[in-house]
Amino acid sequence: MKKIIILFFGLISGASAFGQGHYTGSSFNPNDYFAPHPGWIIPVWYGYANMDYHNASGQKSDQLINPAPGNPTELHIKQNVKTNSFILMAIYGGKGKVLGANWGMMIIPTLNSPTANIALDYYSSQTGSGNYVFTNKSIGFGDMYIQPIWLSWTKGKFSYAVNYGVWAPTGKYKPHDLDNGGHGYWSHNIRVAGKVKPTSKTNLSIATTLEVNQWQKDTDFKEASHFTIDAGGSFVLDSRGDEIGLFGHYTTQVGNDKGTNGGFASDQIAGIGAFASYWIVPMKIGLMGRITQNFAVENRFGGTAIQVGLNFLIPSTNH
Repeated sequence: MKKIIILFFGLISGASAFGQGHYTGSSFNPNDYFAPHPGWIIPVWYGYANMDYHNASGQKSDQLINPAPGNPTELHIKQNVKTNSFILMAIYGGKGKVLGANWGMMIIPTLNSPTANIALDYYSSQTGSGNYVFTNKSIGFGDMYIQPIWLSWTKGKFSYAVNYGVWAPTGKYKPHDLDNGGHGYWSHNIRVAGKVKPTSKTNLSIATTLEVNQWQKDTDFKEASHFTIDAGGSFVLDSRGDEIGLFGHYTTQVGNDKGTNGGFASDQIAGIGAFASYWIVPMKIGLMGRITQNFAVENRFGGTAIQVGLNFLIPSTNH
């Protein structure tokens, strides 16, 4: 399925609720860093994630430790971290060129079941050791992603892209609240990507994303920046454009948290996954499914995420 945005954001699975920051690696399929064809794309998606907290040794653990100098704290949690997310996106591919590039924009509101971020909130903000059991089944609006700058250039077999997006703290956030749907801060995503087509049916891509976070609402806390490398490839199965592909990512913390409520444990996560797409009505209605498995997880939540959804295409009348 060519140039259809399939963000599970962590976009779609709600996996961003399980990690520090907003952006989740492998949120895009290998072709989706590049501006779409002129017209509208309306994806409607459901995502499910089953996550566990992993400690600094990369082991699953119910003990969250914040090694603050002079005042280390810990939290014992009995986790049941399963999240359901629903997303309706609006993606626009513009007509003509901007700086010689194809261009587009997107906006992604989220509706999710915020479970794991409860533990992360207590982990970053608590003042002493303690025990906590959470089984949150609430549904609420999450933070919204807006990408106003989306440019891509193509020359022969090579394509390049520059993107800027921002996470707006539209989801509910109160310190220590059990049903927070958002993170309570703005995040800025700066991304560059490249792609090569070895053959007419294959694509290989790589992208880097730097996420820079602002101060959190009503707390003395600023999440550290994170740097992500995404890579993957896809293969077109037939003339209809049905497609399969693989993708992977690695995310690491850059610098330290700030503020009196900041954590002192650096985090990282990696993942690998696969997707498949099928045109129900060629170039109008497409079905897609994805699965992602995390590994090399340290000081954050990781596990398995599955997404399924439909993409509705409304092409430009002049294209």
